[in-house]
Amino acid sequence: MRKIVDQKLQKGYTLDLGKLIEESFEYFKKTFLIGGLAFMIIGVAIVICYATLFGIIFGFGNFVDSITQLGLNASKPSYVIGNVVLTTIFSAIMAPLTAGFINLNHLARNNKEINVSNVFEFFKSIYFRDIFTAYLIIGFTNSVVSAISLLNPQNIALSLLTSVFSGVVALFTIFVIPLIIYGEQNFSSAISKSISLFLKQPLYIILALIIAVIGCFLGFITLCIGIFFTFPYLYSMHYTIYEQAIGFEDKSEIEEIGLE
Repeated sequence: MRKIVDQKLQKGYTLDLGKLIEESFEYFKKTFLIGGLAFMIIGVAIVICYATLFGIIFGFGNFVDSITQLGLNASKPSYVIGNVVLTTIFSAIMAPLTAGFINLNHLARNNKEINVSNVFEFFKSIYFRDIFTAYLIIGFTNSVVSAISLLNPQNIALSLLTSVFSGVVALFTIFVIPLIIYGEQNFSSAISKSISLFLKQPLYIILALIIAVIGCFLGFITLCIGIFFTFPYLYSMHYTIYEQAIGFEDKSEIEEIGLE
């Protein structure tokens, strides 16, 4: 796979927007139920963790007063540093879950049975270290830039620029996780090669992701609950972009999920 990745970097690749939509939707139809259930479980767990952490830091008393206090202190250096640390750690912890959602589509492509536990498999995989490290770096970069706007809350232009920066980072790193789990790349190579691969077809990738995001938010139509079951489409598109851009070599089932 390393040779294939390097060939794509040298010679480039083509994307077909119509095929991306068609194939990603086929994968989505096979994975949306499991993906939606996993999203609900993860969402509830995140809410509980954040509520507990919030209570420990600010107390479990008057919620409104705590929110007010947080708003008043949000631009203080100590709070900004804390936000950078928590955001970086959260980004790194969520990355193996992202890998799990992406890999659901790979399992579906190969007609393998899928279940909710597949989403959590990369926490115990041989790829965990590189995934976690890559998103420590990516998360830290994003959170440090965001911290600049937190220190200057009145500067709307700066806030807008930091949001744009976060979006650009997300685009440049779209291939990072697939390159690690399918392309045999370590975290540093995955980051650098992801940037190069994105820059070869930026317009098609952006258009495909815009379509995927629109598809995801159609879940709000069903009283917002449906968003849990439409959001996995973003990962189906993510996977399909990599599949069409790089492709795969045949691997054993153990190698595919990285449990050796």
